Amino acid sequence: MLDRHCLYVGIFQLIILAGVANGEFYSSVDSMQDLAQVEEELLNATRSYVESQQKQLDFYRRYVEQIRQEHEWATSQLKLDDYLGHPLHAFRLIKRLVQDWDALIFEPILANNAREEFRAFVEVLSRDLGYPDQSELQGAIKGLARLQKVYNLATSDLADGIIGGFTYGSDLQWRECYEIGVQLFDLGEYQRSLEWLQVAFILLQNSPREEKDEDHYFSDIREYASMANFELGNPKKAGRLLSQILESQPTHFAQQTQKYLESRVPGKNVKETNPSWFSNYTRLCQGRKLAEERSGNPLRCYLDGKRHAYFTLAPLQVEPVHLDPDINVYHGMLSSKQILSIFEEADKEEMVRSAVAGDGGKRTVRDLRVSQQTWLDYKSPVMNSVSRIIQFVSGFDMAGAEHMQVANYGVGGQYEPHSDYFEVNLPKNFEGDRISTSMFYLSDVEQGGYTVFTKLNVFLPPVKGALVMWHNLHRSLDVDARTLHAGCPVIVGSKRIGNVWMHSGYQEFRRPCNLTSDSYKSLSYRD
Repeated sequence: MLDRHCLYVGIFQLIILAGVANGEFYSSVDSMQDLAQVEEELLNATRSYVESQQKQLDFYRRYVEQIRQEHEWATSQLKLDDYLGHPLHAFRLIKRLVQDWDALIFEPILANNAREEFRAFVEVLSRDLGYPDQSELQGAIKGLARLQKVYNLATSDLADGIIGGFTYGSDLQWRECYEIGVQLFDLGEYQRSLEWLQVAFILLQNSPREEKDEDHYFSDIREYASMANFELGNPKKAGRLLSQILESQPTHFAQQTQKYLESRVPGKNVKETNPSWFSNYTRLCQGRKLAEERSGNPLRCYLDGKRHAYFTLAPLQVEPVHLDPDINVYHGMLSSKQILSIFEEADKEEMVRSAVAGDGGKRTVRDLRVSQQTWLDYKSPVMNSVSRIIQFVSGFDMAGAEHMQVANYGVGGQYEPHSDYFEVNLPKNFEGDRISTSMFYLSDVEQGGYTVFTKLNVFLPPVKGALVMWHNLHRSLDVDARTLHAGCPVIVGSKRIGNVWMHSGYQEFRRPCNLTSDSYKSLSYRD
């Protein structure tokens, strides 16, 4: 079987096998920028290492050539003992063997100071900037598979560098497609693995004839394809693929694979079951809504200069996207300069992998939320401005506000459908549940990354500088299940957002209850 490590474990990973990965990279485009710096440093260090090694090799060649000429001249003499009987010749031969070969050849080769310096440099680089490990590769491949699933992206298109109908000139080689297929097999994504292995096979067929050991590579792809077919409940096809390998290579490792599969019960081709929200989620992520019956006048954008004196001269640019529950987009709330200042504040803090609430409210990392985040208080000038904007738009008292969560999404970054309210296990440092969400879009996104409300048939593409606001609780302070929402996977680009959650404490007079409870509105939306 093809040694998979040769495909994705480079020399540097072998050198720093004991090194650590600082944090996580694939879950944040911003964090991955550190990897670009790592690779640049490695390129420069490797170039210097190769140059120094080349100089050393040139010296070895000159020395060996010089010795070869003298050795051939000596052995071409009629009598070798006449040559060695010359005291200077004997001295030079003994000196070469006692000192020169050792000092000029053996010691430099064995010591290889340039290699040790290179190793030390890479270790320092790994410690200071971090270095990705196997889990990072799997995370990135999971992201690709997630994009395919949500956006129906064809494997052949991705391999050709075509994403969402656009060609990016980043087509993959057969080795890369093979590695994706292998990793997906290890992750139990057998059908998707088979698709990538088939593409790898086709690309290998069309690759230049210079590919070494081509039959061996074909056999390795067939072997993994056979195992994927076996797990998908197709043992006959798995057997045929293995037989094709053994016909041309009787001693291939496929012999052992064949015996292993014969001792097992084939898998079952069970159709994948998705959550109830999945069809609406994927449809909205792709920018498609379900047809709805129109009732009343269509929603229109408008200017609002009366909500607060702050907006008298520069009225709010309001785009209502849903009524009851109200979801509004307020455009142009942050300038590029303000957003840059927020990023500068965030750079002072540590970005960590986003987590979700698990059993008993314990925070846990899961693939349903792939991003990194940090938290900012409202002490800096720009964050003080953010605080005022939220207070003036929402009318709420900022005493109930959490710090702003600044998040950045990485490869296939997403947050599957969830509610922002807690309902249970409320945090002890705040009064009440999260009554509202104020989400700033801090970047545009080239493709994907929509915010979708799966129960309300609403999707929102990120617009840099805009603010999206909605209430998570009814006026009765019962949770509003209609506000289930999601952050769709980012296809191309970097999605950055800033979330501020307001709690119901201190808001009694800002959003008072009605005389009768309005919680009945969302009862039918509860799962």
